[in-house]
Amino acid sequence: MVSELFLYEFSHLVHVSNEVNDVKRLTILLISMLIMIMNYPNHSEAAEGKAAFIRKDGLWLKDGDVERRLVEGSKLSHPKFSSDGMYISYMAGEGEAKELWVYNRVTRLKRNVFTGVVEMPRWSPGGQLLAWKSGSVLNVIDVSKPASSFQNVIIGVGNYSWTPDSKGFVVSSSASLQPDGWTPVQIFTVPADAKGDLKKVRKITTLPEMSDSFFAIGTTKFKWGMKNSVFTFIACPTASLSADSNTLMIVSKNGSNTKMIANMLSNSNWFHWSPKTERLAFINGIGRLVSENKRLTIWDSRSGKEVDLSFKGYADGDFTWRNDREIVVSRQIEWGWEVPEEKRSKPFLALVDTTTRSAKRLTQPEKGAADEYPKKLPNEAIIWVRTFAISNQSKVMKKVNPGSKETVWIDKLVKPTEEYYGWPSVLDVYQGK
Repeated sequence: MVSELFLYEFSHLVHVSNEVNDVKRLTILLISMLIMIMNYPNHSEAAEGKAAFIRKDGLWLKDGDVERRLVEGSKLSHPKFSSDGMYISYMAGEGEAKELWVYNRVTRLKRNVFTGVVEMPRWSPGGQLLAWKSGSVLNVIDVSKPASSFQNVIIGVGNYSWTPDSKGFVVSSSASLQPDGWTPVQIFTVPADAKGDLKKVRKITTLPEMSDSFFAIGTTKFKWGMKNSVFTFIACPTASLSADSNTLMIVSKNGSNTKMIANMLSNSNWFHWSPKTERLAFINGIGRLVSENKRLTIWDSRSGKEVDLSFKGYADGDFTWRNDREIVVSRQIEWGWEVPEEKRSKPFLALVDTTTRSAKRLTQPEKGAADEYPKKLPNEAIIWVRTFAISNQSKVMKKVNPGSKETVWIDKLVKPTEEYYGWPSVLDVYQGK
């Protein structure tokens, strides 16, 4: 794709030069092309690891061992790479109304695509379409077209995710309270070019009505698994109940099969499909304390069985698949409300072998420090966030492999100002297509 782009530009460039015979213009255009080639994201650079992150003074890019500030500003958040690595979306401002911006890594130009209530900005798997919610309205824009403006897709959306082919969305409705109780949550498919046309909406399934065993008024985002034949999500009840328990579910692409997997907290970073998408890992357990009764568990789609990978006396949290066999999890000694704050343990990282069901400790954070939010780089190196009780700034640490020495990869990372959104609001690690 890159070579075709440059060949096109070159042929156009020669055509222009023949018409106007302007050597100076030709030279400028050639230099511009060289700059584009030097800056165009490629898959080899992804292996070294890239991250977009927020410091107090703006949006930064970490590319291998090189850091560069992309955008200056003090109120930036939610950086997110496009799937092809060419763009980084981010939000600017505080309060309910914000600005949604897109930074182009090739041209190094930024573009304001929307101002208002902005939620859930998400890139298409193809990499050039950006969607977001404003209230219950789902919007989309093609950022590869400089003159394009955003379009309304559909209204009445609670949560959503892109379909794997980038042609549309899976969306959930939000339940409403009626005199006889809550309406059930429904899940639909909507093409990206729906433009509000209700005739293009197709219902996939309706979640069960409120009962003693199930209650949901909304969902988290959806994650595709089993070679894109199913998607999984967390069905969430009202806020007070959701703080203690929610339902992890799997639904087939056409809605013919629905399965309740487990009860867990409403955290989208607590359930992930394995790289080959055959096994679903999640943090099992109810109760609002993250330090108690939280167990790393795997559901195998081939056997339908669950495997408990936790360790007695410890609670599990954020995790990532390192490969199809190994998981890196943030783990800590269990503690309850009765334990004084100064005696509460801090999490460290452990490497779990899903085949042997064994685990070994990966990190030894100093006293008062906590290791959380592990992520895998394309070369299977691991990065994670290390926080400190006495500081508002954190560090991103890195291990090239489980036996290597840890190093500081990113310093002075700001802590999230909105606890609900967590680390994704200040850090995004590029995973590649």
